[in-house]
Amino acid sequence: MALRVTPLGAAQQVGRSCILLEIGGRNVLLDCGVAAHSSGSYYPEFSLLGEVQSLDVVIITHFHLDHVGALPYLTEILGYHGPILMTHPTRAIGPIIIKDALSFRRDAEGLTPEMVDAPFDRARCFQLQERVEIGDLSVTSFYAGHVLGAVMVHLECRGQSALYTGDFTMVPDYHLSAARAPLALHPDVMITETTCCTTIRSSKRREVNDLCSKVQDCLEKGGKVLVPLLVMGRSTEICMILEEHWAKAKLAYPIFVISTMAQKARVFFQTFASWGSKRVRSTDRPFAFPHVRFGTLSELLALSGPAVALAGSAMLDFGPSQELFKSWAPEKRNLIVIPGYCLPGTVGNLVQAKEKKIELSSGIVQVRCEVDHFSISDHTDSRGIVELISQVAPRQVVLVHGGLQLMDTFRAIVQKRLRLPCHMPAVGDHVEIPSPAVLEAWASSLLMAQSEPVPPPPVLGVPLIHAKAPVVTTFRGELRKRDRGALELHAAQGPSARAKAKARRILIRQKGRLPCEALKAALRDSNQAVPEDLSSIFEVAGATILVDQIQAGTAAVTISWVAGLEDREPILQQMLDILG
Repeated sequence: MALRVTPLGAAQQVGRSCILLEIGGRNVLLDCGVAAHSSGSYYPEFSLLGEVQSLDVVIITHFHLDHVGALPYLTEILGYHGPILMTHPTRAIGPIIIKDALSFRRDAEGLTPEMVDAPFDRARCFQLQERVEIGDLSVTSFYAGHVLGAVMVHLECRGQSALYTGDFTMVPDYHLSAARAPLALHPDVMITETTCCTTIRSSKRREVNDLCSKVQDCLEKGGKVLVPLLVMGRSTEICMILEEHWAKAKLAYPIFVISTMAQKARVFFQTFASWGSKRVRSTDRPFAFPHVRFGTLSELLALSGPAVALAGSAMLDFGPSQELFKSWAPEKRNLIVIPGYCLPGTVGNLVQAKEKKIELSSGIVQVRCEVDHFSISDHTDSRGIVELISQVAPRQVVLVHGGLQLMDTFRAIVQKRLRLPCHMPAVGDHVEIPSPAVLEAWASSLLMAQSEPVPPPPVLGVPLIHAKAPVVTTFRGELRKRDRGALELHAAQGPSARAKAKARRILIRQKGRLPCEALKAALRDSNQAVPEDLSSIFEVAGATILVDQIQAGTAAVTISWVAGLEDREPILQQMLDILG
């Protein structure tokens, strides 16, 4: 059974993240968001699910609206009643964000604020790196940066595995650390966001200094500064940046955050400060900003003096930020700072493009103020995505949560530089990842030994199949500490790719030298020469050896994937030649 990825949203676009993952016979929904800034469908294409009760679990990676906003619709309108997994910060802050969004949404297709709390009340929360078992499906979460409580998840079921990144950052910022995933995780597929997949950012310190300088210049000239953003996202980092600069420059200009939900959520940010960066964790009063206060829209509209306003929405499409934009944009001395990514077609995107006349439903706005874009984004750039793919070492990659043209450019980078199959499906498209359906088999006592060398009598070691050798070879020899736990052995029934014959498959995932030593012993046992360069071939970060039994007593070996090599094809061919 192949592993299959089907986007219900966030495919060749940003917004309404919702990915159906079919893994080991289980159906997993990865995120359940809405398209808050799109004129198209607000909810994911749930019709592609068929019966919602066919889902085995829904996993939410973080509390942003485009990843969690449709969860109450799935449970309260469509009737999903199965398991839901998320982190504690996501469960605490998610309902606040969804209720705030509903206050601006005229057509929520029957969803009311009273329905929002239900799925969060019954959600199961997991800790970082906790392994959660749901039947034979296991889910492990890893730190993703991005926002407080964000995770990427590694899923395993019946020998198949996948890593879903959600949104992530690979560089630490003022209030969050960088994403952390295990090296050489080797999932069958990595599903990654690509919001900024063609961006290469300059020094963050330079960006921060430029931002602070521009803001201070505007204020000293008597102007006002509008920073449209997700108040539950970048506002925390920008508050920390401005607070630090205000203290150094001894400034006293007021900084306003206009958001009732930010006021409600502030206590949760302080409660979950352990998710923050070292800078946050080391302070006695995390997320306490002396120069920052919560304000109202009417207060800011009536303000005559210089001030900084942080307000949503991030793309100026609605809410306080749009009202302030209409009021402040016509004045030359004012400044609008776009701190991140704006979707094409949004007001923020037009402002970023330096359009001088912008038509809104309430009329035309003349943009005479200064406009600047600073790439202080909570999404990783191209180098960060490539870095994570290289670290994790998946067999294949699926791109989601990005623009079509950007994805297409980045897919070529993955295919050329990393030499990995890379897919960018549209909504409803299926990406099938061939993977042997495996069942767990016994681990040898040699592998579990606690001392070195293994005392006599010789014990059964690694069952190893190779060309023109018995199906199971007994390996006799020493097991050193560095080799313990290096080999996982699985076996399963599955169709052979050759001659339409049914095959018994042995999947060996190896790290270190033990498989090399076992292969040497097997070659000697079958009176075959042991190549002198065999050891060097196996000196790699990891390899997957797929063995198909063709007929009783003989087998063929295929090296299906090797990690840690820049130029893999010659090495693969050399291994195949050696193995017959």
